[in-house]
Amino acid sequence: MTSSAETRSLIIWGAGGHAKVVAEVARACGWKLVGFLDDNPTRHGEQFAGATVCGSSEFLLSEGADRSVSVFVAIGSNSARARATTMSEAAGYTLPVLIHPSAVVSPTATLGAGTVIMAMAVVQADTRIGRGCIVNTGSSVDHDCQLGDFVHTAPGARLAGGVTVGSQTLIGIGAVVIPGQTIGHHCVVGAGAAVVSAVPDGQTVVGVPARRL
Repeated sequence: MTSSAETRSLIIWGAGGHAKVVAEVARACGWKLVGFLDDNPTRHGEQFAGATVCGSSEFLLSEGADRSVSVFVAIGSNSARARATTMSEAAGYTLPVLIHPSAVVSPTATLGAGTVIMAMAVVQADTRIGRGCIVNTGSSVDHDCQLGDFVHTAPGARLAGGVTVGSQTLIGIGAVVIPGQTIGHHCVVGAGAAVVSAVPDGQTVVGVPARRL
């Protein structure tokens, strides 16, 4: 597990608020930011977060694009991030793991390609986090948790030990999950919710205790 790679040049796919924060994490990790990608042509050439919106994903995926540059997909939507990550990997790009210097990540944790650990976040012992995940600002994932691909734990979310979270699930701002619970795939846990029992696939739960919306 590392926050860098052999090549230090990085292009960020995305040019919204999440990409802005990812850019700061990347720079803090020592990456040289080449620019951002956005499929809206009116933004091409725009100065954004200290770099240029230099083109669209179409160019990134073309045969003539430089594969020595690493790519990080910084799109907040779990499903859109999954699509863009899969396309980037299929096109032959390396997707690094980014870990903010202020985050605490256990040496026994495993992080998948394209995952970002934001400032002040904590990932504890023997936790396994999949591809393209976001462990956002100040959130914590305790020991022996398992997060599937493209999960987002929003700022201030708290996962106790032994929690399992399915792919493309969002754990909202300030939500908490008690030890040993399972949350399915493609779920949404609302902001401030307290999950005290299992959540089946595809459900949105809110409140304290969390109940199906």
